[in-house]
Amino acid sequence: MAEADDLDPAMLRRHAGFGRLIAYVAEKRRERQWAARADIDPCDLAGLLPHLWLIEVGTAQPRLLVRLAGTRIETVYGRSLTGRYLEELDWGPNSAQIFASLNRMADTGAAHFLDAAAQIRPRLSRRVQRLGLPLSDDQQRISHLLLLAYYEFTSGAAAGTRDHFREMWLSPDQLAVPSAADTAGRKADGTLHEGT
Repeated sequence: MAEADDLDPAMLRRHAGFGRLIAYVAEKRRERQWAARADIDPCDLAGLLPHLWLIEVGTAQPRLLVRLAGTRIETVYGRSLTGRYLEELDWGPNSAQIFASLNRMADTGAAHFLDAAAQIRPRLSRRVQRLGLPLSDDQQRISHLLLLAYYEFTSGAAAGTRDHFREMWLSPDQLAVPSAADTAGRKADGTLHEGT
């Protein structure tokens, strides 16, 4: 997982999982504002699948219906989540902020990155880093949220663990995948080679 102080769009593109999902969805989106659900083939994301959520966005409350929760996610939660509404979950002290970010993604179509403490099954403290990318079937309203989430156990006694919450809203330009020419003078960590 990335350190919270390193939140920036370039960090997401360099991360093996987040970068792969960003590149995949950007390719599927082409010239449109958002990729559509039909563009996304879970078989293309086999290595990421255990960490993926696919959420269908309805028009009435509750509106965030889990269509897919990867095996790692269901292990963390200790139960099947497919067919359940996210609104049924409680993530502890940060629940209101987490739901606000999910609803804002659904309402505005903005992409979102979250690094936060959550309390899951039964009240185990976990750090979650989650990238959310909106999908639209008609390019008018958001129909789905594609979320890639990584969870790690944290000690509840650690200072600030329960209240840890950082987020970053992302524009389409910030999610653009640099071309080979843009990255030719950079090392694997994104820093410039000397002399370039």
